[in-house]
Amino acid sequence: MFGARIMHFRFLLIVLIAFLFSCGGDEGVVDETSAQVDEPSTPVLDKPEVAEVEEFVEEEPEEIPDPNGVYLPLSEEQNGKPVYSNGNGFFLWFNGSTWKITDKIGSGKAIATGQESINDKWSDGGKARHYPHEEYSKDALFRLAVAYQGSQDNGNAIRLFNQFVKQFPEDKMVPEAYLSMGDLSTSGLQPDEQPSVDQINQARENYSFVREKTQDVRLITDATFNEGGLIERVAENPEGVVEYYLSFDKNKDDLLQAQEYAAIGIESTKSFSDFDMNEDKAIDYGEMFDVATWVFYSGMEKLFREYSENNAGKDGARTSEATEKIGFASEKLGNPAMMLNLYYKDIEDYGSQKNNVGVDGLIVKYIDKFQEYDLLYGRTLDLLEKIQSPSEIVSFTFRDRRGSEKSITGSVEEIIKDRNKLLPFLATSYAGLDPDVQSDLVSMKGAVLTNPKHASKFKGYLKKYQVLKRSFPSDLSPLSAFTNLLDKAKSSGEKALELRMLSALDSLGERSASAYTPQRSDFPQASPGVLVWMAKKFIAQNSSEDAIVAMNILLDQFSVNGGDFIFDAHYIIGMAKQQSRDYPEAVASFASALTNSSWHPSANDARIRQGESMLEVGKSSRDATYLETAEELLSEVRGDTEATVEQRAQSSHLMGECKRALKDYAGAAYYFKYTTLNFPASTKWAPKSFEQAMSCFDQTGDSEQRTQMEKAFVNWQRNYLK
Repeated sequence: MFGARIMHFRFLLIVLIAFLFSCGGDEGVVDETSAQVDEPSTPVLDKPEVAEVEEFVEEEPEEIPDPNGVYLPLSEEQNGKPVYSNGNGFFLWFNGSTWKITDKIGSGKAIATGQESINDKWSDGGKARHYPHEEYSKDALFRLAVAYQGSQDNGNAIRLFNQFVKQFPEDKMVPEAYLSMGDLSTSGLQPDEQPSVDQINQARENYSFVREKTQDVRLITDATFNEGGLIERVAENPEGVVEYYLSFDKNKDDLLQAQEYAAIGIESTKSFSDFDMNEDKAIDYGEMFDVATWVFYSGMEKLFREYSENNAGKDGARTSEATEKIGFASEKLGNPAMMLNLYYKDIEDYGSQKNNVGVDGLIVKYIDKFQEYDLLYGRTLDLLEKIQSPSEIVSFTFRDRRGSEKSITGSVEEIIKDRNKLLPFLATSYAGLDPDVQSDLVSMKGAVLTNPKHASKFKGYLKKYQVLKRSFPSDLSPLSAFTNLLDKAKSSGEKALELRMLSALDSLGERSASAYTPQRSDFPQASPGVLVWMAKKFIAQNSSEDAIVAMNILLDQFSVNGGDFIFDAHYIIGMAKQQSRDYPEAVASFASALTNSSWHPSANDARIRQGESMLEVGKSSRDATYLETAEELLSEVRGDTEATVEQRAQSSHLMGECKRALKDYAGAAYYFKYTTLNFPASTKWAPKSFEQAMSCFDQTGDSEQRTQMEKAFVNWQRNYLK
């Protein structure tokens, strides 16, 4: 028996027909078309043949579509009545005297039949339900669409939302319906699956309708950021649209302004040579990725610019988020200077609004991005200039694979020609170097000095980076920019901006900012980022109570829009509880931090601290469960290749401490030894592990292992403690 649903008959909405019959075969199914019956043939006698034994192959049961479901009107009629479809290949139509459900309009296999009145009895126990009044059908239609969306039946949800906007185009819920259809267009994709061009276009069209149909900032914001997320996803991996782009004519030697390229979305002012990197007068597969990336990041930049212009002042926090997205797109389009100028202006405009959480994020982003590009341009240009002066003498120091420290002195030419010198030279002196320059230099080596073609390429690199360095806004260095804003804030009495600038300058090591002592009286004017900064200063001063008060204010005032700062609040409360030796509360706080922010940059630190706290609880309570859980938690960090060497070494050492607390000295010795073997570069945890391993071997009476560890420790000190 199939469950019955809702049907609106008179006003073009039939929602469900349900039937009592078996769907396992074709019994009871009548073909409306004339069936031909073969005449029996006269048997012909022949010599008997030996029957062949055929291997029995079990056929898979044929999957029969479900005739139940939501029946919506089509644009045609049969015998003066609308024709309806359930979207799964079945149609509901009137033949002049009865209603039928078949797999074809006007014919086909009949699944069920009704009476002249659609509400009367149907064959095989089928039932139809409907709302008799139009005033109920609108609400029913929207609610049913939402229900299908919630149950991830995307096809029916889209059909119902589509019907809603067609039937009630002026209803206040129409923008909500378009927003849902935009989300549903790509909601069935797997995380590693890319949307098709049709899905992208459908989603973007629906999001556009949301902005067109409403003035509700909440809906406009959701539509914009959802669309922006889709565009960013495609721009990062445009493989799904490259094949579509390649279906256009590639053999253009003029501007990309032909009709087919307009369909792609390339502006007519964009030169073909901007994408034809190998100058073969064609856009090949690899170059088409650059086209797709340019198109989508340009679309992303335009989308958020329009949002910022149309919604300025309505929601400062979301405007700052939009600014970050514009800057990100600008960066991807090769214009980090524009990105930095955008970020600076937003910090200047909204920095005095303490509730604008986005500004705190922009300050961090501004510092990181300026340093990244200052390093990239500066070090890449320095190396390229050195390549033009091959006789220049350089010196550098590095550690070899055994951990021994070595110093190298020689000419640039000598180092470039020797791979064993070139690789450590780049690693120690040119971190942040342009990866293309590094890859070409490592592969070409001395040929960049002797081969005219390769030498010319590196002169091209030099010219490029000279231009980039000149255009980079060095006058907007974080130290200079934030000092200017601090002076402005003090003179105008903008306390929230002043505190933000003190926090930013402190992170840059500026002395006067570092000397600032946080006061509880400043809490009311402090943004989330500033509260976190203050709390860390309190922790450094052993004022754990003040730190907890600051973080509780953050949790109270910014629980909805605090973002990653919510993690920071729980994390710092955990640190304060550790400081006051309230280890059970510390365990709970670190767990709260990790609950919804396992991706946070400090997540591994939180896991380690939670493990430390659980170790302390286990030792004091003699509860093995805490110690075993701590060991398991710490093993996650030790096995995380993205964690730092120090984090992994500390986790490994603490796992040994968990075993030692359980008096499992053999197990503890294993973990301590593991730490010395796998993380010898950790000058903090390796020596501690050597000492604890020797102590554990003393406990187990294994003098041979004790002696070996002692010798290994002497060798380690010789190599790492010079």
